[in-house]
Amino acid sequence: MKTNENLQKDVQDALKYEQLLHAAEIGVTVHDGIVTLTGTVDNYIKKAEAENATKKVA
Repeated sequence: MKTNENLQKDVQDALKYEQLLHAAEIGVTVHDGIVTLTGTVDNYIKKAEAENATKKVA
């Protein structure tokens, strides 16, 4: 099982590689293996992309 720090880095990296997103728009915190995304994006497609990228991180 990944540590919270490793999981956070992996999610941040996944968000960085999504073309529609600016990773700086989205904050990532992890507590007890639960990932929380914070921030504001300007449309639903970006929100869905952030969620999907996060779900891909195992």
